[in-house]
Amino acid sequence: MRRYMIGKGILLFVVVLFFSHCGSKTMTVSSSLNTPEAAYTKARRLLASGSYAAAGTAFRQALQINPNYAPAYEGLSRVAFEQGQTNQAIRHILMAKLKDAAYVPAWMLTAEIYRSAKQYTSAVTEYREALTRDTDQLWVVDIYYDLAQTYEQMKDLEEAHEAYMQVIMLDPLHLEARASVSRIRETLGTPFLMKLRFENREEVLP
Repeated sequence: MRRYMIGKGILLFVVVLFFSHCGSKTMTVSSSLNTPEAAYTKARRLLASGSYAAAGTAFRQALQINPNYAPAYEGLSRVAFEQGQTNQAIRHILMAKLKDAAYVPAWMLTAEIYRSAKQYTSAVTEYREALTRDTDQLWVVDIYYDLAQTYEQMKDLEEAHEAYMQVIMLDPLHLEARASVSRIRETLGTPFLMKLRFENREEVLP
């Protein structure tokens, strides 16, 4: 009888341990994967590898979990943009802005779309808007750098110089911006340097 009770107790312990382990594992998988952030992260990896169809599917999975998740719309816009589907890209990026106007990458991607279409003035407007919305300055260096390149494409080297200088002030080790400033100063020559000196803006690169 005592042996039977011991055996029954062991069996009960094993059963409880088994179901407890399974339940814990199930909850862990569910909580880690069933989120828009997890689906978005997976989609970004797929997008970076060039798997556009799979990336699009993952971005849509994020939206199934949370239909208001702006980064997923920005991701779908990026997928369309990379595939040359400009109208689709614009439709998705407008939806991202509608869902969350404070989501800065949506404004940055809009500017990139305009740049690709050589609509530089509109691109500048979007970059400037992105700067005003980047209150935490998470993307400010990238925004100023892209803005500077846009001004260069517009042949407005003085504005490009100003934007590159903003990059350097924020990130003194930004080698591309430093090289661009040196190149612009050499291109514009003595008159531009004299103008900087006259305006007391003859900045020495940090």
